[in-house]
Amino acid sequence: MEKLIAFLTLAGFTALRIVGILLLCAILIRISRRALKHFFHKQTERSRMALTQRKADTLNSITASFLKYVIYFIGIFAILKQLGVSDSSLVVVASAGSVAIGLGAQNVVSDMLQGFFALFEDQFAVGDLVTIQGITGTVEALSLRSTKIRDAKGAVHNIPNGSLGIVTNLSKDYINAIVDVGVAYEAGLDHTIAVLKDEMEKTKDLPDILETPSIIGVTGLDESAVTIRIVAKCRVKTSFGVEAELRRRIKLRLDAEHIEIPFPQQTVHIVSAPQQNNTSGGV
Repeated sequence: MEKLIAFLTLAGFTALRIVGILLLCAILIRISRRALKHFFHKQTERSRMALTQRKADTLNSITASFLKYVIYFIGIFAILKQLGVSDSSLVVVASAGSVAIGLGAQNVVSDMLQGFFALFEDQFAVGDLVTIQGITGTVEALSLRSTKIRDAKGAVHNIPNGSLGIVTNLSKDYINAIVDVGVAYEAGLDHTIAVLKDEMEKTKDLPDILETPSIIGVTGLDESAVTIRIVAKCRVKTSFGVEAELRRRIKLRLDAEHIEIPFPQQTVHIVSAPQQNNTSGGV
């Protein structure tokens, strides 16, 4: 009975120490995240440090991810130590883990390497609007293994870094807002283009537009309309709002100028069938 009590007491103390190690790991991870966030925030405030906010957020995200893995790794070895695993056995476990990573975790290593390449080549950063694997959204986090993207509907996509493939960054320097305007074939084309150019000159009050929008010209002769394309260079992440405002202004201006914006139409030709002569002769 005494041996059972002693065993249970020892097991209880061991369990408490393991729980303490796990709690310590969680606390260290939280403290490290706050410390890193504070550190990188300070770096962005110093003019001598060429570190933008987007770069600081990215470094903070990936460094916090790296520290989390390191802390958990140390915690696992500390727990094994509490369970009575000797130092020599820990070395064997570490060696076996290295072999397992080398043989069966190539994807993990590939994800980590691609994450570092994406960071150091500045392919994208936290807060950028990107298109990856056909998904367009804002980068919310970049870790050693994956990239988290939130799309326009609010859905979050976790993409392994090893599967990034072609990355289209929509947040580099500027982005183009593109508006296609369809006008009736009966409308005077040169007059319509002149009206649109005049209206685009009035967009200087829009702070998100960097240059006066350009009238590219006719880009389509569709079934019901002549399509004219307008391109406006604007600040990143503002293209949707700029396009909506340009469409509103163009619609009001074309209405004021009595220039028709047509809707799809169909002309139906009715061909009468030849009348049949049903008279029959009698004897």
